[in-house]
Amino acid sequence: MISVPAPSDDLLAKIERLERRLAREREARQMAERIAEQGTRDLFVKRQRLKLVESIASAANLLDDPSDAFRVALDEICTYTGWATGHVWILADYPSDTVKLVSSGVWSSDSSVEAKAFRRVTESMSFGPGPSLPGRVLQKRQAVWISDIALDVHFQRTQVARECGLRAAFAFPALIGTEVGAVLEFFQGWPREPDETLMRTVEQIGAQLGRVVERKRNSDRAAIDKAALEAEHRAAEQASRAKSAFLAVTSHEVRTPLNAVLGLAQTLRREPLTPGQHELVDGVLASGEMLLRLLNAVLDMSKIEANEVTAHLSDFDPGTMVGAIVRIWTPYAREQGIELSLDTTELGSRLIRSDEGRIEQTVVNLVANAIKFTPRGESIAIRVSSVEGSLRVEVIDGGPGVDDSDRERIFQPFEQTETGREAGGTGLGLSICTGNVRLLGGEIGTDRTETGRSRFWFQCPVETSTRVHLEQPVEPDEVQGGLRVLAAEDNPANRRVLQLLLAPANVELTFAEDGQQALNALATARFDLVLMDANMPVMDGVEAVRRIRSGDLAPGATIQMLTANAFTDDVSRYMAAGADGVLTKPIHLPSLFAVLAACGKAVPSSSAVALSH
Repeated sequence: MISVPAPSDDLLAKIERLERRLAREREARQMAERIAEQGTRDLFVKRQRLKLVESIASAANLLDDPSDAFRVALDEICTYTGWATGHVWILADYPSDTVKLVSSGVWSSDSSVEAKAFRRVTESMSFGPGPSLPGRVLQKRQAVWISDIALDVHFQRTQVARECGLRAAFAFPALIGTEVGAVLEFFQGWPREPDETLMRTVEQIGAQLGRVVERKRNSDRAAIDKAALEAEHRAAEQASRAKSAFLAVTSHEVRTPLNAVLGLAQTLRREPLTPGQHELVDGVLASGEMLLRLLNAVLDMSKIEANEVTAHLSDFDPGTMVGAIVRIWTPYAREQGIELSLDTTELGSRLIRSDEGRIEQTVVNLVANAIKFTPRGESIAIRVSSVEGSLRVEVIDGGPGVDDSDRERIFQPFEQTETGREAGGTGLGLSICTGNVRLLGGEIGTDRTETGRSRFWFQCPVETSTRVHLEQPVEPDEVQGGLRVLAAEDNPANRRVLQLLLAPANVELTFAEDGQQALNALATARFDLVLMDANMPVMDGVEAVRRIRSGDLAPGATIQMLTANAFTDDVSRYMAAGADGVLTKPIHLPSLFAVLAACGKAVPSSSAVALSH
């Protein structure tokens, strides 16, 4: 027999270390997958909430008649919550010393006999401040929730509500400053405990709807008083600022989980995955980056309305961009029994210069619109072509098309055909497309092809890119090893994402959870790069950067803001405080590695190596 020598202790130790390392990598990968899954769910919920608020805020900003804005709000909130009935109370034209709520006649509910009975009783009543549901809202000037109408002794429509099968209720005010301008109430058919997130959301919506009531009042006064016209103008500007500020805050909430989703997906892509898994991760990244561009475009809608927005030009491949959109929408279209096809044979130069985000959003809206109206078994063709220095995109579907009399109207906000209303939606998608295309100096329209199929199209001038090919992103191995990086970040998930993203670059990473901790770290150690979040407790990032520069606490170091707040005014504040640049969340990995590479060129190789020991 041949004797096999026992493995040496060194070999056993190496095997044991390898097993531990593999176990740690498995655990990290599983953790990243769990975080990404939860982040995706949270992102979807917040995206739906952002869509609700953006639709109602746009209606409040664009519509002059409060009844029209209230109808949009009732329909949107009932659709979002799944609640059956919505109704609006308004202030009666009583003497100024009497405050009374009466029915506006604006409802969102079914037309059954029971529902009509509840409407009839409601519209015969009026309420002042007091214990009733609308009276409590009027008195407290805040949202009120009733978990079970049958158990609330102060609800004065209990009998008819029980006959109509209504059990839970909530109501909130449309506020003009601290004054109640109207009360919106909602009902559903089973008891339900209060939803605090929903209550906060509808109170914010109430602040937007109050602006419509205020503008209406000012408009009525303007007929007899010139000063009222000026007040209306100020109110409109304040409403626009309030909407922009609210959308900015909401976008920050969306960007936080989106940063985790994209960061962890980028980390997973570096793992040893199967081809199928790589395809899934690439899909998550493409969809997340598209969502980010759409979010940025939504936040610019108020500027489009005021003609204050400018195009963000960049070089890109339109065929590749539209191809990514088609790949993302194909699985959903097939579920509806619809086939998508893409034709780029008439696309000339592969690289053009224009606003990629706005063209992408316009194509997405047109494709989504086509899928909504195309019957099962039909197909949708997307054609991209170059026409005399301009880009033309056509989306040809099997839907009913648009009558000649409606073709101009449907591109206006909240305008829909009868078919459009039956299919659902708010009537904003095509108006957003119109704003995007007009910003780029183009035109948009709808007609029919030679074979009678419905066609939506847009065409806008573009420049031919002077580049032969797009720049390749900096790879992790191009970053000089041993760079010392200080990252001030208060969110644990974002710290974990940053740690995973920077791991391949072999940097020495130190975390601070607020601006004061960052100052403390700089007092005891030298760093080559400081990544500074803007919104943090104890001391925010702008104040921290100001103190670093005034005290010369980071000589020779680059300071980059790393934040979800990157509007023009924000960037100006960061740069004025002493920042060298701004990186946005979700983190754009090529930009982050480009900053690291630039820092490495500024630090001698020997110094970086010495700092790493």
